[in-house]
Amino acid sequence: MMSRFNLKTKITERKQMEEKLRESEERFHQIFEQNEDAIVLFKRETFELIDANPAAEALYGYSRDDLQRLGPWSFIEPGDYQLFVQAVPRQESVKNFIIDRLTCIRKDGAKFTVALRGKIIRLRDVEVVYCSNRDITEKLRMEEAMRTSHARLIHANKMTSLGMLVSGIAHEINNPNNFISFNSALLAEAWNDATPILSEYYQEHGEFTLGGLPFSEMLEAAPKLFLGLSEGSRRINAIVNNLKDFAREDTNSVHGSIDINRLIQDAFSILSHHIHKFTDNFKLSLAEKLPPAKGNAQQIEQVIINLIMNSLQALPDKSAGVRVGTAFEDGSGCLIITVRDEGKGMNKKVLERAIEPFFTTRLEQGGTGLGLSISASILKEHNGSLEFESAPGRGTTATVKLPLAL
Repeated sequence: MMSRFNLKTKITERKQMEEKLRESEERFHQIFEQNEDAIVLFKRETFELIDANPAAEALYGYSRDDLQRLGPWSFIEPGDYQLFVQAVPRQESVKNFIIDRLTCIRKDGAKFTVALRGKIIRLRDVEVVYCSNRDITEKLRMEEAMRTSHARLIHANKMTSLGMLVSGIAHEINNPNNFISFNSALLAEAWNDATPILSEYYQEHGEFTLGGLPFSEMLEAAPKLFLGLSEGSRRINAIVNNLKDFAREDTNSVHGSIDINRLIQDAFSILSHHIHKFTDNFKLSLAEKLPPAKGNAQQIEQVIINLIMNSLQALPDKSAGVRVGTAFEDGSGCLIITVRDEGKGMNKKVLERAIEPFFTTRLEQGGTGLGLSISASILKEHNGSLEFESAPGRGTTATVKLPLAL
């Protein structure tokens, strides 16, 4: 039989254990009640709501009793409820789970998004799902606002770049094209006026040649020749208009498949006037049979144009050169674009601030300080990178890395 001493000792130990358990439960209760995050407890098997803290009442707009009575399906959007159910671990070895975005509904019907952190705990021999919910609606709104602001900066920079190209396009394309259009129309009218006279001469004197062709053939061919001139002029005008597409706001995905060499050649075509203005030594060194990169063609073309323009503007005179090259890097599995110039170069201080928004060493020449900053942002969005090597008097090398298309 157990002695009175041992019995008394057992009773004392039991009371001490119960007291410690009550203290532990009280601490848990205080943390539960005072936590700023909304916390709800569910039974693991039935998802019956056991408890909710004041922060949860405030977040969802229901009282604790209402939340217990209605259950989690009352405040989780039906489309996301299955996501929640599937996220709760069924395996004994898995205790924690996370849902980055879960759409919920307040009592007044307003929808909001929470980040949910869950854990399986045991309370009095019952497995309970402990869920901590944090409202991230405002955070998501701010992130969307930042993306919108970023897109507007990109568009603003594109408009600035387009402004630099307008004079070159007008001089190199539009003026000669206007001569073609006007003169072909004038020649067509002159031919129409001359046709009756030439036809009368043909009737009286027989066949004769114009431009090496018999008049009877030229009578049929001339309208087609004038139409060809007119159509060619129209096509040139269409090409100019296509260049203006560069200034349009871009909403395409960054997950497309793009031909890097083709984008560089297009950029070369667009910048042709500026290249001839700044240098007599511009070279393309494009690797053959490059695999496609992943990205948005319009945005990457903007990056290429920004880098080439920066290199051109850094040249001391037309004898200094710029070289643009492409390659595939086996080690990283990335496509490489390099833009090397024989320009003034940058010191360490300038190099450290090169991609800083609104930082420019060409403010008096109209520089905005946005080109490299936006280029770096675009490449970051593409999971790529932009790096510079430079030293005063030794030129600059800009290296772009882009992931391959899957």
